[in-house]
Amino acid sequence: MNWSRRLFQFGLAFVSGTILVSGALAAGDREGWKHFKDEGSRYEVFADFAKAEKAYEKSLGLAKPPLASAAERGEVMARLANAMIWQQKFQAAEPYFQELLILIPKLKSEGKRNEDFFTCVDALSNAYFERIKGTNRIAAIQHSIRIIDTAFGDSHPELSRELIALAYTYSALGMNQEALTFANRALSIAKRETSDKGQIHLWKTLTLVGCCKKSVGDWTGAQKAFEQAVTLMNNSPKRFSLTAASAKAQLAIVYFHQHKKAESKKLFKEAEALYNSKIFELGKKGLRDIGTSGPELLAFAQMYVAFGQYDKAEPICRRALMYTEMVFGDKDANLINELRVHGFVLSRLGHMKAAQGQEANARALARLYKGSSEE
Repeated sequence: MNWSRRLFQFGLAFVSGTILVSGALAAGDREGWKHFKDEGSRYEVFADFAKAEKAYEKSLGLAKPPLASAAERGEVMARLANAMIWQQKFQAAEPYFQELLILIPKLKSEGKRNEDFFTCVDALSNAYFERIKGTNRIAAIQHSIRIIDTAFGDSHPELSRELIALAYTYSALGMNQEALTFANRALSIAKRETSDKGQIHLWKTLTLVGCCKKSVGDWTGAQKAFEQAVTLMNNSPKRFSLTAASAKAQLAIVYFHQHKKAESKKLFKEAEALYNSKIFELGKKGLRDIGTSGPELLAFAQMYVAFGQYDKAEPICRRALMYTEMVFGDKDANLINELRVHGFVLSRLGHMKAAQGQEANARALARLYKGSSEE
């Protein structure tokens, strides 16, 4: 969740905190649960999550019937878990997460009286999603999905985002069938969106589905998904994005595999032109807006590999690795495929020692994820 949204959600607590606290003090509630909840909110606005956690713990210890309703206690619990997650305290937050999953269905039917509670639950789901660096990535995204599903159902606008991130992660770990399952679910949600932004999201999701189908050997299914994505992309005002270029690169690879030489070369040239344009744009921004550019760049490296142009693929591999590490850290699952492709390209260029090093790095990272999933 971006900080502007966080300030919106918690800023009111800060702005009105003095009034709320003084009101509690006037009533003789100097150490009441509302006092500590407001105190935690103020700390959280300034990203002091350690102090926010302590304040929320005090609040939760006091927020018991009849002083606090189930929804009010749940709100404090969600805020406490949120503060823990932003400190990477996943294990400590787990009991609260499980309790919230039980509480949410009981409160859903009570209407607007629980609006504050569900706002905090929404913030918690975003905290899980935002803290997805390293080997906690899969568990964190799954927790975010479970909260959204339980609290809001599949109509929540962020659900497909979480599903896409989970699909990409499973794909990077070589768990392609699992990735396809989540990609297809994301696609079913994206198809319901009718706005211009929704259409952009749809062709991005179709690109992911195409990648997953290609990974499991369904080349015909991949072709259909990429063709739909490219068709939508050509009618989109955002058609010069890196995702759009990536879709064309992937379709060029599919056509190449299907021995459709003319179609493949045509898409190759279009993808290359879009890629060069976007890389120039990213360069002008000084790496300030790279987003998920690292994983998307891999498609271009793979396209050049398919056409035997290893000298062009190598610098793209390096750029993909750099972008992914900058955004997601040096333990991100997407690095596994990027390292392996880079290692393959280096071997074709005759740099065997460097190639073996990248392959070893990929294996080590894959083992790290496997070990984390078995804990």
